[in-house]
Amino acid sequence: MASRGLGRGLEDVSHLAEDGPDLSSFLTSEKSSIDSPNIAVMWMIFGSICFGTMNALVKWASSLDGVDVWVVIMVRSSVIAFAVAAFAASRGISLKVNDSKTMFLRCTVGLIAMILYFTALARIPIGQAVTLQYTAPLFVALLSGAIIAEKVQPVVIAVVVVAFAGIVLIVSPDLSSVEPDALLALGSGFFAALAYIYVRQLRNTDSATSVVFWFAAFSVAGSIIQAAPNLFTLDTEALAALVGVGIGAGGGQVGITMAYHRANAAWVSAFSYLTVIIATIYGFILFDESLATSDYIGGLLIIGSGIVLIFKSPSTNS
Repeated sequence: MASRGLGRGLEDVSHLAEDGPDLSSFLTSEKSSIDSPNIAVMWMIFGSICFGTMNALVKWASSLDGVDVWVVIMVRSSVIAFAVAAFAASRGISLKVNDSKTMFLRCTVGLIAMILYFTALARIPIGQAVTLQYTAPLFVALLSGAIIAEKVQPVVIAVVVVAFAGIVLIVSPDLSSVEPDALLALGSGFFAALAYIYVRQLRNTDSATSVVFWFAAFSVAGSIIQAAPNLFTLDTEALAALVGVGIGAGGGQVGITMAYHRANAAWVSAFSYLTVIIATIYGFILFDESLATSDYIGGLLIIGSGIVLIFKSPSTNS
Protein backbone atom coordinates (compact mmCIF):
# COMPACT_ATOMS: atom_id res chain seq x y z
CA MET A 1 0.00 0.00 0.00
CA ALA A 2 1.35 3.38 -0.91
CA SER A 3 2.16 5.70 1.91
CA ARG A 4 0.43 9.01 1.96
CA GLY A 5 2.35 12.22 1.84
CA LEU A 6 2.98 15.40 -0.01
CA GLY A 7 2.59 14.97 -3.74
CA ARG A 8 1.36 11.40 -3.87
CA GLY A 9 -0.62 10.91 -7.05
CA LEU A 10 0.45 14.05 -8.88
CA GLU A 11 1.10 12.11 -12.04
CA ASP A 12 -1.91 13.74 -13.62
CA VAL A 13 -0.66 17.18 -12.66
CA SER A 14 2.76 16.70 -14.17
CA HIS A 15 1.87 17.67 -17.70
CA LEU A 16 -0.80 20.24 -16.90
CA ALA A 17 1.22 23.07 -15.42
CA GLU A 18 0.16 26.43 -16.77
CA ASP A 19 3.34 27.99 -18.11
CA GLY A 20 5.09 27.34 -14.88
CA PRO A 21 6.87 24.69 -12.80
CA ASP A 22 6.03 21.07 -13.42
CA LEU A 23 4.86 19.17 -10.37
CA SER A 24 6.05 15.74 -11.42
CA SER A 25 8.88 16.55 -9.03
CA PHE A 26 6.62 15.51 -6.16
CA LEU A 27 6.26 11.91 -7.20
CA THR A 28 8.52 8.93 -7.50
CA SER A 29 8.65 6.95 -10.70
CA GLU A 30 10.08 3.56 -11.44
CA LYS A 31 12.90 3.46 -13.95
CA SER A 32 11.88 1.89 -17.23
CA SER A 33 14.05 -0.13 -19.56
CA ILE A 34 14.21 2.80 -21.97
CA ASP A 35 15.34 5.43 -19.48
CA SER A 36 17.87 7.80 -21.03
CA PRO A 37 18.96 10.65 -18.73
CA ASN A 38 20.86 12.45 -21.48
CA ILE A 39 17.84 12.51 -23.79
CA ALA A 40 15.62 13.52 -20.87
CA VAL A 41 17.83 16.52 -20.15
CA MET A 42 17.76 17.51 -23.83
CA TRP A 43 13.96 17.40 -23.79
CA MET A 44 13.89 19.45 -20.58
CA ILE A 45 16.20 22.03 -22.13
CA PHE A 46 13.88 22.17 -25.14
CA GLY A 47 10.88 22.65 -22.86
CA SER A 48 12.64 25.33 -20.84
CA ILE A 49 13.62 27.22 -24.01
CA CYS A 50 9.99 27.06 -25.18
CA PHE A 51 8.68 28.36 -21.85
CA GLY A 52 11.37 31.03 -21.66
CA THR A 53 10.58 32.13 -25.21
CA MET A 54 6.89 32.23 -24.38
CA ASN A 55 7.60 34.54 -21.44
CA ALA A 56 9.68 36.83 -23.65
CA LEU A 57 6.94 36.92 -26.29
CA VAL A 58 4.34 37.81 -23.68
CA LYS A 59 6.47 40.69 -22.44
CA TRP A 60 7.25 41.91 -25.96
CA ALA A 61 3.66 41.59 -27.19
CA SER A 62 2.42 43.53 -24.16
CA SER A 63 4.34 46.55 -25.42
CA LEU A 64 2.59 46.53 -28.82
CA ASP A 65 -0.45 48.64 -29.65
CA GLY A 66 -3.75 46.94 -28.94
CA VAL A 67 -2.24 44.09 -26.91
CA ASP A 68 -3.12 43.77 -23.25
CA VAL A 69 -3.33 40.83 -20.85
CA TRP A 70 -6.82 39.91 -22.09
CA VAL A 71 -5.72 39.68 -25.70
CA VAL A 72 -2.71 37.58 -24.72
CA ILE A 73 -4.88 35.16 -22.76
CA MET A 74 -7.55 35.02 -25.47
CA VAL A 75 -5.21 34.19 -28.37
CA ARG A 76 -2.97 31.87 -26.34
CA SER A 77 -5.92 29.91 -24.99
CA SER A 78 -7.57 29.72 -28.40
CA VAL A 79 -4.44 28.14 -29.89
CA ILE A 80 -4.27 25.55 -27.12
CA ALA A 81 -8.03 24.80 -27.13
CA PHE A 82 -7.97 24.22 -30.89
CA ALA A 83 -4.89 21.99 -30.70
CA VAL A 84 -6.26 19.89 -27.82
CA ALA A 85 -9.69 19.56 -29.44
CA ALA A 86 -8.06 18.34 -32.67
CA PHE A 87 -5.92 15.89 -30.73
CA ALA A 88 -8.93 14.55 -28.80
CA ALA A 89 -10.95 14.15 -31.99
CA SER A 90 -8.13 12.28 -33.72
CA ARG A 91 -7.74 9.88 -30.79
CA GLY A 92 -11.44 9.52 -29.95
CA ILE A 93 -10.92 10.98 -26.48
CA SER A 94 -14.02 12.26 -24.71
CA LEU A 95 -13.97 15.83 -23.40
CA LYS A 96 -16.99 15.27 -21.16
CA VAL A 97 -16.84 16.90 -17.73
CA ASN A 98 -17.82 14.59 -14.88
CA ASP A 99 -16.98 16.72 -11.84
CA SER A 100 -18.26 20.12 -12.94
CA LYS A 101 -17.78 21.85 -9.58
CA THR A 102 -14.09 20.96 -9.24
CA MET A 103 -13.51 21.66 -12.93
CA PHE A 104 -15.02 25.12 -12.50
CA LEU A 105 -12.82 25.83 -9.47
CA ARG A 106 -9.74 24.61 -11.34
CA CYS A 107 -10.50 26.81 -14.32
CA THR A 108 -11.29 29.86 -12.19
CA VAL A 109 -8.12 29.83 -10.09
CA GLY A 110 -6.06 28.92 -13.16
CA LEU A 111 -7.39 31.93 -15.06
CA ILE A 112 -6.69 34.21 -12.09
CA ALA A 113 -3.13 32.86 -11.95
CA MET A 114 -2.63 33.55 -15.65
CA ILE A 115 -4.05 37.09 -15.41
CA LEU A 116 -1.72 37.93 -12.50
CA TYR A 117 1.31 36.33 -14.14
CA PHE A 118 0.96 37.94 -17.56
CA THR A 119 0.28 41.30 -15.93
CA ALA A 120 3.43 40.94 -13.83
CA LEU A 121 5.50 39.93 -16.87
CA ALA A 122 4.68 43.23 -18.54
CA ARG A 123 5.78 45.23 -15.48
CA ILE A 124 8.78 43.57 -13.84
CA PRO A 125 11.93 41.79 -15.09
CA ILE A 126 11.22 38.39 -16.62
CA GLY A 127 13.63 36.60 -14.27
CA GLN A 128 11.91 38.05 -11.24
CA ALA A 129 8.42 37.18 -12.49
CA VAL A 130 9.31 33.61 -13.43
CA THR A 131 11.10 32.98 -10.13
CA LEU A 132 8.10 34.13 -8.12
CA GLN A 133 5.72 32.11 -10.28
CA TYR A 134 7.86 29.07 -9.55
CA THR A 135 6.75 29.26 -5.92
CA ALA A 136 3.66 27.24 -6.90
CA PRO A 137 5.12 23.90 -5.68
CA LEU A 138 5.90 25.54 -2.33
CA PHE A 139 2.32 26.70 -1.97
CA VAL A 140 1.17 23.20 -2.89
CA ALA A 141 3.27 21.93 0.01
CA LEU A 142 1.46 24.28 2.38
CA LEU A 143 -2.05 23.95 0.96
CA SER A 144 -2.28 20.23 0.22
CA GLY A 145 -2.71 19.37 3.89
CA ALA A 146 -5.58 21.80 4.35
CA ILE A 147 -7.39 21.19 1.05
CA ILE A 148 -6.91 17.50 0.28
CA ALA A 149 -5.90 16.25 3.73
CA GLU A 150 -2.44 15.05 2.81
CA LYS A 151 0.30 14.68 5.37
CA VAL A 152 2.98 17.36 5.07
CA GLN A 153 6.36 16.29 6.43
CA PRO A 154 8.23 18.58 8.89
CA VAL A 155 11.23 18.77 6.54
CA VAL A 156 8.95 20.10 3.81
CA ILE A 157 7.72 22.85 6.10
CA ALA A 158 11.33 23.79 6.91
CA VAL A 159 12.20 23.95 3.20
CA VAL A 160 9.17 26.15 2.52
CA VAL A 161 10.23 28.55 5.30
CA VAL A 162 13.65 28.95 3.64
CA ALA A 163 11.98 29.54 0.29
CA PHE A 164 9.74 32.23 1.70
CA ALA A 165 12.80 34.00 3.06
CA GLY A 166 13.86 34.19 -0.58
CA ILE A 167 10.45 35.53 -1.53
CA VAL A 168 10.79 38.32 1.02
CA LEU A 169 14.15 39.32 -0.48
CA ILE A 170 12.53 39.72 -3.90
CA VAL A 171 9.21 41.28 -2.90
CA SER A 172 10.59 43.52 -0.14
CA PRO A 173 14.39 43.76 -0.50
CA ASP A 174 14.74 46.59 2.02
CA LEU A 175 12.24 44.98 4.43
CA SER A 176 10.38 48.27 4.71
CA SER A 177 8.37 48.48 1.50
CA VAL A 178 6.75 46.02 -0.87
CA GLU A 179 6.98 45.92 -4.65
CA PRO A 180 3.30 45.67 -5.70
CA ASP A 181 4.06 44.30 -9.16
CA ALA A 182 6.19 41.54 -7.64
CA LEU A 183 3.21 40.59 -5.50
CA LEU A 184 1.26 39.96 -8.71
CA ALA A 185 3.76 37.28 -9.74
CA LEU A 186 3.74 35.81 -6.25
CA GLY A 187 -0.06 35.75 -6.33
CA SER A 188 0.07 33.86 -9.61
CA GLY A 189 2.16 31.18 -7.90
CA PHE A 190 -0.43 30.90 -5.14
CA PHE A 191 -3.39 30.55 -7.49
CA ALA A 192 -1.44 28.17 -9.74
CA ALA A 193 -0.89 25.97 -6.68
CA LEU A 194 -4.65 25.89 -6.09
CA ALA A 195 -5.14 24.95 -9.74
CA TYR A 196 -2.67 22.05 -9.42
CA ILE A 197 -4.45 20.76 -6.33
CA TYR A 198 -7.84 20.86 -8.08
CA VAL A 199 -6.29 19.06 -11.06
CA ARG A 200 -5.25 16.34 -8.67
CA GLN A 201 -8.80 16.04 -7.38
CA LEU A 202 -10.02 15.68 -10.95
CA ARG A 203 -7.71 12.74 -11.68
CA ASN A 204 -10.36 10.21 -10.59
CA THR A 205 -13.20 11.69 -12.63
CA ASP A 206 -11.92 13.52 -15.71
CA SER A 207 -9.23 12.83 -18.30
CA ALA A 208 -6.11 14.97 -18.47
CA THR A 209 -7.05 15.97 -22.02
CA SER A 210 -10.45 17.16 -20.81
CA VAL A 211 -8.87 19.23 -18.02
CA VAL A 212 -6.49 20.96 -20.44
CA PHE A 213 -9.20 21.62 -23.02
CA TRP A 214 -11.78 23.04 -20.64
CA PHE A 215 -9.26 25.30 -18.93
CA ALA A 216 -8.29 26.72 -22.32
CA ALA A 217 -11.93 27.06 -23.37
CA PHE A 218 -12.84 28.67 -20.03
CA SER A 219 -9.98 31.14 -20.46
CA VAL A 220 -11.22 32.06 -23.92
CA ALA A 221 -14.71 32.66 -22.55
CA GLY A 222 -13.32 34.61 -19.59
CA SER A 223 -11.25 36.97 -21.73
CA ILE A 224 -13.14 37.37 -25.01
CA ILE A 225 -15.36 40.28 -23.94
CA GLN A 226 -12.39 42.32 -22.66
CA ALA A 227 -10.21 41.33 -25.62
CA ALA A 228 -12.84 41.80 -28.36
CA PRO A 229 -12.35 45.58 -28.90
CA ASN A 230 -8.67 45.03 -29.76
CA LEU A 231 -8.80 41.70 -31.60
CA PHE A 232 -9.57 43.17 -35.02
CA THR A 233 -6.98 45.92 -34.68
CA LEU A 234 -4.02 43.56 -34.26
CA ASP A 235 -1.38 43.80 -36.94
CA THR A 236 0.52 40.81 -38.33
CA GLU A 237 3.45 41.33 -35.96
CA ALA A 238 1.27 41.29 -32.85
CA LEU A 239 -0.78 38.32 -34.03
CA ALA A 240 2.36 36.32 -34.82
CA ALA A 241 3.76 37.05 -31.35
CA LEU A 242 0.53 35.97 -29.68
CA VAL A 243 0.28 32.75 -31.67
CA GLY A 244 3.92 32.18 -30.71
CA VAL A 245 2.90 32.42 -27.05
CA GLY A 246 0.49 29.53 -27.55
CA ILE A 247 3.03 27.50 -29.50
CA GLY A 248 5.68 28.16 -26.86
CA ALA A 249 3.35 26.95 -24.10
CA GLY A 250 2.53 23.82 -26.09
CA GLY A 251 6.18 23.15 -26.94
CA GLY A 252 7.14 23.56 -23.31
CA GLN A 253 4.60 20.96 -22.24
CA VAL A 254 5.78 18.54 -24.94
CA GLY A 255 9.36 19.00 -23.75
CA ILE A 256 8.74 18.33 -20.08
CA THR A 257 6.35 15.46 -20.79
CA MET A 258 8.93 13.72 -23.00
CA ALA A 259 11.60 14.39 -20.38
CA TYR A 260 9.58 12.62 -17.69
CA HIS A 261 9.09 9.67 -20.00
CA ARG A 262 12.85 9.16 -20.32
CA ALA A 263 14.20 9.54 -16.78
CA ASN A 264 13.39 9.44 -13.09
CA ALA A 265 10.84 12.14 -12.34
CA ALA A 266 12.53 13.57 -9.26
CA TRP A 267 15.93 13.75 -10.93
CA VAL A 268 14.81 15.33 -14.19
CA SER A 269 12.44 17.77 -12.50
CA ALA A 270 15.41 19.64 -11.03
CA PHE A 271 16.25 20.72 -14.57
CA SER A 272 12.85 22.42 -14.97
CA TYR A 273 14.35 25.43 -13.19
CA LEU A 274 16.35 26.08 -16.35
CA THR A 275 13.31 28.10 -17.40
CA VAL A 276 14.20 30.72 -14.79
CA ILE A 277 17.74 31.01 -16.14
CA ILE A 278 16.64 31.15 -19.79
CA ALA A 279 13.95 33.73 -19.05
CA THR A 280 16.50 35.87 -17.17
CA ILE A 281 18.88 35.69 -20.14
CA TYR A 282 16.07 36.86 -22.42
CA GLY A 283 15.53 39.76 -20.06
CA PHE A 284 19.17 40.78 -20.23
CA ILE A 285 19.50 40.48 -24.00
CA LEU A 286 16.14 41.64 -25.32
CA PHE A 287 14.87 44.05 -22.69
CA ASP A 288 18.08 45.34 -21.08
CA GLU A 289 16.83 44.22 -17.67
CA SER A 290 18.99 43.89 -14.60
CA LEU A 291 18.35 42.23 -11.26
CA ALA A 292 19.38 43.41 -7.81
CA THR A 293 21.60 41.34 -5.55
CA SER A 294 18.59 40.59 -3.36
CA ASP A 295 16.81 39.15 -6.43
CA TYR A 296 19.68 36.75 -7.09
CA ILE A 297 19.89 35.65 -3.46
CA GLY A 298 16.13 35.29 -3.18
CA GLY A 299 16.00 33.37 -6.45
CA LEU A 300 18.70 30.96 -5.29
CA LEU A 301 16.81 30.32 -2.04
CA ILE A 302 13.56 29.65 -3.92
CA ILE A 303 15.13 27.44 -6.59
CA GLY A 304 17.33 25.64 -4.08
CA SER A 305 14.33 24.95 -1.85
CA GLY A 306 12.36 23.71 -4.83
CA ILE A 307 15.12 21.26 -5.77
CA VAL A 308 15.39 20.02 -2.16
CA LEU A 309 11.62 19.57 -2.13
CA ILE A 310 11.90 17.48 -5.31
CA PHE A 311 14.23 14.97 -3.67
CA LYS A 312 12.25 14.91 -0.44
CA SER A 313 9.17 13.57 -2.24
CA PRO A 314 7.69 10.58 -0.37
CA SER A 315 8.62 7.07 -1.37
CA THR A 316 6.15 4.36 -2.19
CA ASN A 317 6.00 1.47 0.20
CA SER A 318 4.70 -1.89 -0.85
